[in-house]
Amino acid sequence: MIRKLRVFLQLFMMFFSLVSHNVNAEDSLTTLMQKMQSDTAIKTVYQEIRTLELMDKPWHGSGYMYSIAPDLMIREQLKPQRLLMGIKGEKMFYFDPDKHLHHQGEMNEENPLSLNIAVFKALINADEALLKRMYLIEFSSKPERWLMTLKSKQDSDSGFSIVVSGLSGQAADTIITRQADGDLSEFMLQQHSIGEGVQQTASHLYKELTGE
Repeated sequence: MIRKLRVFLQLFMMFFSLVSHNVNAEDSLTTLMQKMQSDTAIKTVYQEIRTLELMDKPWHGSGYMYSIAPDLMIREQLKPQRLLMGIKGEKMFYFDPDKHLHHQGEMNEENPLSLNIAVFKALINADEALLKRMYLIEFSSKPERWLMTLKSKQDSDSGFSIVVSGLSGQAADTIITRQADGDLSEFMLQQHSIGEGVQQTASHLYKELTGE
């Protein structure tokens, strides 16, 4: 009888734990964002692998991402060729140095490009409000890692999704983007350095990006 009671209590506690986890999922996301917040400029190394249906083998790219709180994110692709992309507030920028081509646009929840880029700005700058504005969010956390699935608010059944994960209590280290047509991009992230030198570099890149 005592043994059965112990088993029942264990099952009850497991069930309670699962229910509590679902109820507090938003609080878990908020806690993670709070831990990721930083007033210091951050430089992150990234590796990218794209698997495209029209290509025989995966495409590989690499470079750096820079962030300056509260609203600047710059991605500097170095390989296979140098490109600059970024977001400042609600404005998106693109610069191709080889073609001397500048482009500027506005973030828009209905624009697939905005959805692809906004996740990096939101995560690097720990901008929970931007995440909630742009995406439908499913968040779960285990002792080792946390995982977040993002979908378009405009069309959640389109097949487009972004899966973000990282070590428990730490910033994202993997971002996988699946387009509606099945094309896949995987980013591996690793924080490289922080501080005044990073901020100076990011400020210089922003001027290059905007053509100032």
